[in-house]
Amino acid sequence: MPPVLPVRLTLLLCVLVARHALAGAPAALHEKADALGLSAQPYWHLLLRYEKAGGQSGLRSEARSDHFFLGRNGRENPAQELHDLLNGLFEPDPLPDKSVACRFPARRAWIEENLQFTASRAECPQLKEWKAAISAAQATLVFASDYLNNPSSMFGHTFLRLDTAEQTEDTRLLAYAVNFAANAQADNPVVFAWKGLAGAYPGVFSLMPYYDKVKEYSDLENRDLWEYQLALTPTELDRLLDHLWELRSVEFPYYFLTRNCSFQLLGLLETARPGLRLRDAFPLQAIPTDTVRRVIAEPGLLRRVVYHPAAQRRLLQAAQDNSRTVNRAAQQLAEKPANDIGSLTPAEQAAALEAAYDYRYYRFLAGDHGPAARTDLRHLLMRRAALDTPSQRQAPPRPEVDPASGHETARIAMAGGQARKSGYIALRLRPAYHDLLDRPGGYRQGSHIDFLDTELRIDEQRQELRLERLAIVDIDSLAKRDLFFRPWSWFFGFGYRQAAVDSQGNAAANTSHGVAFADGGAGINVGLATRLECFLLLVASTEAGTALQDGGRGAAGGRGGCIYRMTNTRLRLQSDSRFLSDLGHSETRSQLEAHIDLGRQQALRLQAGRLQTAGQDADFSELAWIHYF
Repeated sequence: MPPVLPVRLTLLLCVLVARHALAGAPAALHEKADALGLSAQPYWHLLLRYEKAGGQSGLRSEARSDHFFLGRNGRENPAQELHDLLNGLFEPDPLPDKSVACRFPARRAWIEENLQFTASRAECPQLKEWKAAISAAQATLVFASDYLNNPSSMFGHTFLRLDTAEQTEDTRLLAYAVNFAANAQADNPVVFAWKGLAGAYPGVFSLMPYYDKVKEYSDLENRDLWEYQLALTPTELDRLLDHLWELRSVEFPYYFLTRNCSFQLLGLLETARPGLRLRDAFPLQAIPTDTVRRVIAEPGLLRRVVYHPAAQRRLLQAAQDNSRTVNRAAQQLAEKPANDIGSLTPAEQAAALEAAYDYRYYRFLAGDHGPAARTDLRHLLMRRAALDTPSQRQAPPRPEVDPASGHETARIAMAGGQARKSGYIALRLRPAYHDLLDRPGGYRQGSHIDFLDTELRIDEQRQELRLERLAIVDIDSLAKRDLFFRPWSWFFGFGYRQAAVDSQGNAAANTSHGVAFADGGAGINVGLATRLECFLLLVASTEAGTALQDGGRGAAGGRGGCIYRMTNTRLRLQSDSRFLSDLGHSETRSQLEAHIDLGRQQALRLQAGRLQTAGQDADFSELAWIHYF
């Protein structure tokens, strides 16, 4: 009789071997995946966000969260990660939604489609309920216009909205929004800008009610919303949702100018429609308007465009439509809802009450929660309801140019002129974004945002190439004051420029030396006519350089000027005067500029002016050809 123990050990070993064999995918599937080169396919790299890098595989995923991968070296080994996924699809898991198939439905669907097999499918109740709650029948790319008071949104912001089949333009607020943003907590704007440029924040995808985004952007930050409805098929929408499910709580590096909200949304759209190569157009920077422009340029991807004006724009439209008498009455009603307006006609009373309510509600959303705020709003509504008069509100007209149809954000210019008693030629390059004289269509009026605006110059006198100016950041916000709103205008910038000093630091109108600078100021901007507005700001600046006395100096003064806007031409007259601490005198620079559009992506810019310092005068003039790209 043979020993019992060895037989039992043999049987146990066979069971363990069999269970191990059944736990993984059949060898034929692994062999087929290798033969097809699936781990090298661009779509597999997209699903796991692989990018070129050093190391053995030459790839590395930008995702930072370990739970996004199955293997310990999944971030750098796409082949091993694919085989781990294959094995995982055949491993039974008794816990709902914990199986590999439920955790990574987009990867599962792609590998099953390519290998033409169906693994035993685990039930995924959470995924099923999540999709049912969203019930997406359409995806819409939403662009919120720029907001200069928040560094993360000074170029605008994009996110996706997922609409159900039953929703209409009147019920879109109930849809869900897909947002990618930096987890920045409560850092101040300066810290945010610095960390955002350095990639110090993690970025994550989130799903939230659309009305929360509308309240934040349109009602509180006065940002117009542009909706670009996309023609995605049901299958493409399902792919998008499956991949979004995989991205839950996954952290990515967030870079303000590159790996930002817009860039990551492009990757999400690429997973929905295989073959799209949207991100390839943005190797260096991803400005939201540029990414929207790239999306709608894709054949067959855009269905329609819808415009939603911000709350402030609706109020300004009411102020424009109403008479001055009605607007004054609305202002008074906003402060004292019981004010007598019996001298107005019924239609004028209705218009005044509507404008007063809208203005008072706008202030309420902005934080004006005084003890009588709700009572005042209710009183205004009751007075308006008592009038048997149709609504006097008129929707603001849609702007002729949407953000995706404006000029390109990068700009190059060739210029020639004379300054410091010498002729010169210059080359200028601005990677982003828009200044006060650029073609205004698609951009917020009064906003100027330049990053890394660089000028190289050769003049007849020195006969050498030099850096004339490098504006690392240059921002102007000329917010126009009106009957209801009294915003402050401001500007800020820092970088490198040529200062009117000689090698000993003395004032010299026709000689210059390079200095580092930081400028800032604040004041008011008022509209004097439909096309004309004028501004006056107090200015402070600092400069540092070896050519300056004591190596640095401060200055204070003022800036004043006017801008006149025509259809294809803008004019600016501006004068800057400042008192220099090291020299004990004032320096004034006055100039007139004209910008003439030559189509959407070409322009001419002319300028002429005079620099006055320490009793010396120097005239300058220039003609520049500009190309946007």
